[in-house]
Amino acid sequence: MSYLALYRKYRSKNFDELVGQNAVKQTLVNSLKMQKISHAYLFSGPRGTGKTSVARLFAKALNCEEGLGHICNNCSSCYAISEGSHPDVIEIDAASNSGVDEVRELIEKVKYAPIKGKYKVYIIDEVHMMTNSAFNALLKTLEEPPSYVVFILCTTEPYKLLPTILSRCQRYEFKKIGDADLKELIVRVLKEENLMASNDAINLIVELANGGARDALSILDQVISYSGNDIQEDDVINMFGLVSSEEKIRLLEDIRNKNTLRVLKTFEDFVSRSVDLSRLVNELLSLLKDSLVYLKTRDKSLIISSKEEDAREIMLKFSEPQLLSFIDILLKCQSEFKTTSDPNFLFEIYLLKLLESDIKGENVQPSVVTGSVQQSNQVSQISKENPAKPQYISQSTPKVEPVPVTKQEVEIKLKPSSTEFSVLATDGEYNEVSLDDLIKLTIISDKDERKLITQRWSAFNQLVNDPNEGTYASLLLDARPYILTNSNLILICDYPSTAKKINIKSNQEGLGKLVKKVLGRKVCVYALNRDVSTELIKKYRNLQELNHLPKKAEIEDKKLF
Repeated sequence: MSYLALYRKYRSKNFDELVGQNAVKQTLVNSLKMQKISHAYLFSGPRGTGKTSVARLFAKALNCEEGLGHICNNCSSCYAISEGSHPDVIEIDAASNSGVDEVRELIEKVKYAPIKGKYKVYIIDEVHMMTNSAFNALLKTLEEPPSYVVFILCTTEPYKLLPTILSRCQRYEFKKIGDADLKELIVRVLKEENLMASNDAINLIVELANGGARDALSILDQVISYSGNDIQEDDVINMFGLVSSEEKIRLLEDIRNKNTLRVLKTFEDFVSRSVDLSRLVNELLSLLKDSLVYLKTRDKSLIISSKEEDAREIMLKFSEPQLLSFIDILLKCQSEFKTTSDPNFLFEIYLLKLLESDIKGENVQPSVVTGSVQQSNQVSQISKENPAKPQYISQSTPKVEPVPVTKQEVEIKLKPSSTEFSVLATDGEYNEVSLDDLIKLTIISDKDERKLITQRWSAFNQLVNDPNEGTYASLLLDARPYILTNSNLILICDYPSTAKKINIKSNQEGLGKLVKKVLGRKVCVYALNRDVSTELIKKYRNLQELNHLPKKAEIEDKKLF
C-alpha cells in the first residue's frame, strides 16, 4: 500500500476529532439536531484550518445511513465520502474550473435527484478563483436550488467574492488554530506513530505551522523523514533553515556592542545556510516585543512567542529605549520585504542601520513636535523646572531644518479619466514574452524608478470604486511592480489567474492608461506568476555564473508588444 501523508491519515473523521473551530462546530451540530439545513454555506479563513474537512464532515452528517446528524464512518455512504467516491458529494476545484461553461454544466446536473444519499452536496474549493461571469451564472441556482441540494463554498479570500454571492450564503469564519490545540494534535499523532520528539521541537513545529493543522502535520512529516524516530529542536532548525534562540540573542548582543565584523560574518553564515531572512526578522521582532513586555510587567504569562529565559536575558542586557529603537528599525525592514527583489541585500542594509542606531540607556521620551531627542529633553527639563507652566519649547531651541521632500515622498492623487474604458476581458488572446527577453529587461531595469512606482502603487485604491476604471485598478492592485524599463513594466502576481487577465491583449490599452497616471509615461504592461518569476531568477543566475549574460550596452529597450 502506498504511503499516506499524515495530514490525510489523521484528517478528522467526525466533529469530535475536529481541531479548534469550536464555534463553527457547535453551530453546525446544532443546526443538524434542529434539522435547519441551509441551501448554501460559505466557509472562509486561512489555509489548513479545516474548511474542506468540515465540508466533508457536514456532507457525511447529511447522508449517513444512520440518520441526519450522525457520522458513523461504517456505512457505505460515510465510507464513500471519506474515499471521495460518493456520487452525491461533488468536490470542485474552482481554480481549474473557473469558467462559465463549467458552472453551466454544474447547473444542468443540479436538477437531478441524489443517487445514493438524501442530499446532493457541492463542495466548491477556492471559490474566489471563479470568474464574474461564472458567479453570475451561479447566482439563481445558489439562491433557489432544489430542496435536496446543498452548496458549500470554501475560500481563503472571501473579500474577492461578489456581494450577491455573500448575501446568499450562511457564512462561517474559520480562525487560525490555537497553539495549544496544534500541540495536542502533534502529540497525539506522535503517540499513534510511536515516535519521540522534544518539547522544544514540537513548539517549533507549532510556530512554523502558524495556525494551520495541515501545515503542522506536513511539517512533522518532513521532519520525520529527516530525523527518524527521535525529533530534536536542531533537526527542525536545520531542516527549515531556521535560527536558534542562542544565535538570535548573540546577533542582538553583537549589534548592541557595535561589533560590525561579527554581525556581518553572522549574516554571511545565515545566507550560506539559506535562512529565511523575512522569517528571521519576524522572530527578532517577536523576541524584542516579548522582552519589552516582560521588562515593563515582569509577568511571564504575557510572553507569547519566546521562551521566558530568552525574554529575560534580552531584558537584562538591553534598555527600554534600545528595545524600542530596534523594534522600530526592524518593523521598517519587515515592511520592505514585501516589495524587495533582493532580500539578502535588504537585510544586510538594515543590519548596518541597527549598528548605526545611537540610542543610549536612558529613558528618552520622543517629542510630539518633531520627534527630536534634543527637543524632547528640553521639554522634560522645562516641565521639571516649572511644572505649572505649559510645556512649550523655548524660543532658544535650535531650529531644526526640514528634510527636503523627495519625489518618492510626494503623494499621488488620481482622478478618474473622462475617456471611456472598455470592459475588462477575462478571456481572449494573450501577450507572450520569452524568458530571454525578460532577462534582458532585468539587466537594464531602473531600480530607483521601480522603487518610486512601488511606493505610488497603492494610489490605485482611489479608483477601485470608479465604474469606468475600477476593474482595471483592482486588477493592478492584485499585482506589484517587478521590473521597470523606459518602455516596459513587468508585474508579479501571486495567482496565475491575475497574470492571465493582465496579459490579455484587449486589456493592454486600459492598463497602460492607468499605469501612465503614476509613472508619467505609457509602457507595455506584462505580468508573471510566482512559478515563472522563479524560473526567470533561476535562469538569470545560471547565466550569471557562466558569465553568459548579455551586455547592458548591447540591449535595446524596445516595447515588448
